[in-house]
Amino acid sequence: MAEVETESVEIDIDILQPNPLQPRGQLLPDSLVELAESIREHGILEPLVIAKTPAGYQIIAGERRWRAAKLAGLTKLPCVVRETSPQGMLEMALVENVQRVDLNPIERAQAYRRLIEEFGLAATEIGQRVGKSGPYISNTLRLLELPDALKDGLLSNAITEGHAKAILGLEDINLMIVAYKKVLADNLGVRSTEEMVRRMKAQAEIKPKTKREYEHTEDVARMEEEIATSTGCKTRLYRSAKGGRLLLIFSTGEQLDLIHKKLMS
Repeated sequence: MAEVETESVEIDIDILQPNPLQPRGQLLPDSLVELAESIREHGILEPLVIAKTPAGYQIIAGERRWRAAKLAGLTKLPCVVRETSPQGMLEMALVENVQRVDLNPIERAQAYRRLIEEFGLAATEIGQRVGKSGPYISNTLRLLELPDALKDGLLSNAITEGHAKAILGLEDINLMIVAYKKVLADNLGVRSTEEMVRRMKAQAEIKPKTKREYEHTEDVARMEEEIATSTGCKTRLYRSAKGGRLLLIFSTGEQLDLIHKKLMS
């Protein structure tokens, strides 16, 4: 990913556009007002990172500062212009928000899923980009399996990520909702929630799942490369003793047509 500029330049605030791949789903008005007041007093302390695209200048990192600066009445903003790809825009926006610890766990999980589904990255590769371990990425992705009520609880900060991950251990949706209501009613901490989940699992005789280990042997790597060459698509092959899965990432209609023809022949 090459940089077009290493120093910041002044860009007209009205020609900047939000990142269409921004992982953050909601920007709270109150926090924007507070930031706007800070900007009026101190200015923009850190330049925005933007990309010059065919559609115009799009913000990679700093959308919150851009919106707050508009409220503060600024007409120009310091920006660092970079040349990047759609994947790079999502990665950089994700990394910035994760490093600032202000991305909601559900939004973070959705961003990780996009990197997997749209760009074919493995959990370990995502972890390398955001400074987290592969298991951490996998556990965060599991938050997307929560019932909607618990997702709403995470989005509204009624419960924490620690609560949610503990409740996920129940596996059964009805039991998860019962546990969630108990956490809210008794104002349980994470440790107390973990103990409650252990009791509920024992009562329901829920046995821990056996973790499926995927192998990436020389044979798997060779098949992965051959499939990628044959289809022209980025390929991920996950193989275990009980089966596995094959992920093909296509970016054009022609690639999809080619995959379809090969599968049907």
